Amino acid sequence: MVALDGNPASFLLRQRLDPLTPPRKEEALLPTVQRIMNERLQELLEAHGLTEDTLLYRETLSEFLSDTPHPGMYSLSANDDPTEAVIDVYGGGHVSLAAQIGQGLGFAENSENQWQTEDRVKVAVRLGDVFAQGGLIYPVESVITEKIWYLTIPEGQLIVRKV
Repeated sequence: MVALDGNPASFLLRQRLDPLTPPRKEEALLPTVQRIMNERLQELLEAHGLTEDTLLYRETLSEFLSDTPHPGMYSLSANDDPTEAVIDVYGGGHVSLAAQIGQGLGFAENSENQWQTEDRVKVAVRLGDVFAQGGLIYPVESVITEKIWYLTIPEGQLIVRKV
């Protein structure tokens, strides 16, 4: 099971200054919300043959990559106002704008696309790294030429590798 500490339900978490104060109703529901989201994530991964080790790909301008202390690893900023239409598999299966889900980026399953240009670099992200940062994965409905996934990036930065 993939741990989703820091998932979108994390807005319900808060520092408890007084441990004797009973939890708010929203806090009491958090374990149930996390369990349901974990189950839906597992179903999504299994249905599409994805694992924590699956790599997803994206092209970006090299100017959008920032160095990290780790050789070969770069930081890529999330899009604060994404326009992809995604299927909200965690909230009932309806189509939503990614901007309503949260900041993130779209990534392709296939690294062999035809739209690479000289001023762009191809990067990859490992799904397990996304989940470790509290991100989630959503199917993109608005692209039909290839399988695209929208990854939420709660921390605003995602660690990627050049391909």
